[in-house]
Amino acid sequence: MMLEYLKYGAIMLALIIVQKTLIWLIAVTSYEITPDIVIIGLVYFAVKKGKITGSVGGFAAGLIVDIFSFSFIGLMALSKAVSGFAAGFFNNQQKIERYLNTYQFIIIVTFCSLINNIIYFTMYFQGTNLVFADVLLRYIVPTTVYTALFSTIPVIFARRRRFAR
Repeated sequence: MMLEYLKYGAIMLALIIVQKTLIWLIAVTSYEITPDIVIIGLVYFAVKKGKITGSVGGFAAGLIVDIFSFSFIGLMALSKAVSGFAAGFFNNQQKIERYLNTYQFIIIVTFCSLINNIIYFTMYFQGTNLVFADVLLRYIVPTTVYTALFSTIPVIFARRRRFAR
């Protein structure tokens, strides 16, 4: 059991490192919108292990991202913890494989990414000239859509692996 959590932690750390070092290469728009691959990994683990694991893993991953970003410490930790908790609601022993290997995974990632982005960007831009509609259209929706598009990659690989058997 502990070895499994260490494996998940190592994968999340690798995703965080890729997020902070390489993902900027595929940024789009003048606002530098990038997919959030950490939330994709977090949703995967939360659906597999549940709400508590999702929220604790989200908090830890968010805190590490905050430290690497030199930004508001705790803001990403809060948004990822809430998103991980929300993803943990989809932990159902009879449906885990269906959730993780079909289009339903993309829907769950989109939902959790939307929660994450709403919390993060509304707090981040608090006190600036941007109104919520600007934040929504410039940052929240594009980041959520880009992350949802990126979440098709694990689903495609899962399907290829399933058909190869």
